[in-house]
Amino acid sequence: MKRLIALLLVLSLVAVPAAAQTMTTIDADHGLTSDAAKASFEEDGVATTSLSAPDVTITVASELSQCGVEDWTVSDTRNDFVCLEYSEEIDRTLRFFVPNEYWHPYVRETVDPVHGDVTASFEPVEDSEYTAVTATVDEPTTVVWPVNAESSWFAERKDSTISNVEELTGVGVAQTDTWQYATLTGNETGYSVRAPNGTDALTLEYNSSDGWVTIPTEEKSYAPVYAQEYEGRDDRVVLITTNSSETPLDVRYKTDSTSTDRISAALREIGQIDDRLEEILDIDIPFFGGDEDDDS
Repeated sequence: MKRLIALLLVLSLVAVPAAAQTMTTIDADHGLTSDAAKASFEEDGVATTSLSAPDVTITVASELSQCGVEDWTVSDTRNDFVCLEYSEEIDRTLRFFVPNEYWHPYVRETVDPVHGDVTASFEPVEDSEYTAVTATVDEPTTVVWPVNAESSWFAERKDSTISNVEELTGVGVAQTDTWQYATLTGNETGYSVRAPNGTDALTLEYNSSDGWVTIPTEEKSYAPVYAQEYEGRDDRVVLITTNSSETPLDVRYKTDSTSTDRISAALREIGQIDDRLEEILDIDIPFFGGDEDDDS
């Protein structure tokens, strides 16, 4: 009897995860992709569509009240909204695509709702033609997620820079184990560097007042340039300037760097830590050394 009870317990535990949740991929198969819905959003700030299988209504709105929700603490100025009304008792993970005519896609692993208690994730898909919105629901509910206008704007700026950068400044040489140099001028200009051996084989540096230092992989306050990878590709990067002055910015790179190159770059990076702390904290740290780095 004890063995039978134990067996039944094991079977019940194994069976629960299999029945708990169903992935439902609506993707672009809904009315928000139609020209009429996009025109409605452009003219009235709201577009909505309903499906019967699954039983959901999806709305994109410029004002929270257009989702049927009132909350004076939520800003309509800084946010648009995506609303989901779910009417079933079935546990599901829903995924639907929202065209970029409503907002430019950006990445968020966790989007907290302004109404309801279900989080979502946002992810650009199909070359940023859509935002994939994914959420797990387990009962009838109405949930509203904010779409941050600033995040969308920055994502659009970054994507447009990447898509146009090769036309603006050319493409780096295909492969080299010697330093190659380029000069960038102006804010938000860039340079595309091919990486035939993958981005891990790249060494990217810019010429600062204290010598050559590593280009960061995301926008930083201390650096006038950063490296942006192409989505889904590891054979090139784009160097994007954030330099607001008209002073030309010199960069250099090796597409086939050795371990010695990477160690030397790391040492030069370490030598810049004091300057970065002073800039970020806006204080003078006199006990840091001031030795000049070897420009090798």
